[in-house]
Amino acid sequence: MSESKQPAVTIKKWVWRALFTSTMIPLLLVETALVAVYFVSNDEIRDANLNYLQSQSSSELNLAMLREAKSLSQQLEHVQNLSRGLGAQAGELAMGDAGTGVAAREVARHASLPSGVWASQQTADNQGSGFYPALPGLEQDIPMALRMTAVDPIMRSVVSSHSAVVQSFVTMADCYVRLFPYVDLASLVPADHDCRDFSFFYLAAPEANPSRNTIWTDIYEDPAGNGWMTSAVSPFHSEQGEFLGVAGVDMTLDVIVNQVLAMELPWQGFAMLFDAEGRSLAVPRAGEQLLSLLPLEIPDANDLQEEDVIRPAQLELKGHDVFKRLAPRILEQRRGLESVNVAGAPYKVAWERLPGHGWIMLSMVEESAVFFRTAEIGRNFQLVGMALVGGLILFYFTFFILMSWRTHHISRRLSVPLAELRERLHRIGMGAEVESAGGSGIVELDDANATAEEMYQRLRQTQKELQSSERRLLDSLEASGDSLWEMDIPERIVQIHPNLWKMLGASGHEPLAMREMDFDRLIHPEDLEQVHALRHKIITTYGESCECQYRMRAPQEEDLQQIEAMGMNEAGMADATGKAGDKLLQQRGLSADDDGEHEDGERASGTRWVLLSSRGRVVSWDAEGNALKAAGMHIRIR
Repeated sequence: MSESKQPAVTIKKWVWRALFTSTMIPLLLVETALVAVYFVSNDEIRDANLNYLQSQSSSELNLAMLREAKSLSQQLEHVQNLSRGLGAQAGELAMGDAGTGVAAREVARHASLPSGVWASQQTADNQGSGFYPALPGLEQDIPMALRMTAVDPIMRSVVSSHSAVVQSFVTMADCYVRLFPYVDLASLVPADHDCRDFSFFYLAAPEANPSRNTIWTDIYEDPAGNGWMTSAVSPFHSEQGEFLGVAGVDMTLDVIVNQVLAMELPWQGFAMLFDAEGRSLAVPRAGEQLLSLLPLEIPDANDLQEEDVIRPAQLELKGHDVFKRLAPRILEQRRGLESVNVAGAPYKVAWERLPGHGWIMLSMVEESAVFFRTAEIGRNFQLVGMALVGGLILFYFTFFILMSWRTHHISRRLSVPLAELRERLHRIGMGAEVESAGGSGIVELDDANATAEEMYQRLRQTQKELQSSERRLLDSLEASGDSLWEMDIPERIVQIHPNLWKMLGASGHEPLAMREMDFDRLIHPEDLEQVHALRHKIITTYGESCECQYRMRAPQEEDLQQIEAMGMNEAGMADATGKAGDKLLQQRGLSADDDGEHEDGERASGTRWVLLSSRGRVVSWDAEGNALKAAGMHIRIR
């Protein structure tokens, strides 16, 4: 099995490869291993720190959420207790003796209006306001309404007992409303205001609240003009279980948002409040901006409100892209901690469900803030590693430049003398004069130059001998008048010595090369067959010399025109020659001979025919043994 030939390379590339494989690769491997060990250990340390900090931050975030949720839950529980206490007091007053005295000033500040509404007027005593709508089918119980004015001090105490409470109210089953602090309800509420159409009433009524619990309403628009609010509403009943009405304590949305904003969460996080269905109750401005939420419109306090207007949720966990995947877990689990992506940035999300009413407090903290310190330490380690890498790159860059210069120097020490040697050998091969080479300083190259010089001197001597021999041969041909010929067998081109035209009596300006078929036109038609047989014998015998005699004439004008028309130039070289086999040549040659036989016969009387003897043999073959070149001599017989 033969060895595969390796691709040739330049000396510079060979020297570079040698230096690179013996020096650079081992050094690069060692340095790379050291840097890799550093980076791997750095990553391990950083990952350990991140894991520890993540665990700590998760615990701290959960504790913060638990603390704030407990604080808010206690406040909401306190508001619920205030609502229950107000309901109990309202129930006692509603069931009181109808003859219970009412202060004359209270009676004086209440009056029926032309619209049929019975309502209170503002005084300087900071009293509550009453409103009795004119509803079809419901009779106004004015004595009961006056008796309920006694609840004003209790409602005043409820409002002043907690900063989150903005107002309190009592609404009777027949839609009589008692509200503190004072609001001009007659100008804000339509005369046929039906409390049964509002969530703060029907959610606490027996149909929706058979267990008589204190309920929290959705965020709704306050009919009294205080904007968006939620209420802790407690129903109250008679001793016989008759539903008398509801007592409520109101917290506006702004108060709840401020409570949420006041929560102290680590890492500049913020909290949001959701109801049990995942609808937002309070979203701070930071949450609106981060989650791309539209701000809620503030209701116009001057608009009359005829029905319950529930505040639309700014955010629903199930429908928002950030929380859609996490929403089931938030709604099902009491507490938890997960990660979400917001605009490509990771955030930690912790939640805690408030006991009692099922509200969910949810906080969001950007992870980059949580892991800032660890990330900073990791960046410092990373900078040290990058400095090492930068130093290595600078070192290898400098080393590469040095190696490149050294490689260039070494390769020139070898390539320049070799190039000069190659040029000298090329000039020797071309037969040109060459000068002796100087010393290169490398023993092997000096020996090669000495050998080339010796070869040059021998070739010069041999060339002189060949030139002398060739001169003698030419002189002999000139003296004898004989002619040499050569034939390019694949191309069917015949090369002719000028002596042939002298033998035939031509002018001497005829071409020295022509196609075989043009050459055959100059042979006597009767001799063509033996000429073809001779050529075939020469081609098919391996170097055997063959001889035959035939008559030949000098080319005439029409012959020269035919040769020129076939594309032969004056020097005898063909511009476009085609290859033809023996069979095709014989077919074309014989056809030409048959067509020209009569023409030659017609000219026979005026044509000078010279009898020649031609001897020749094949002198060149290709690798498959096919004849390439034949050579021989023409000798004139008569």
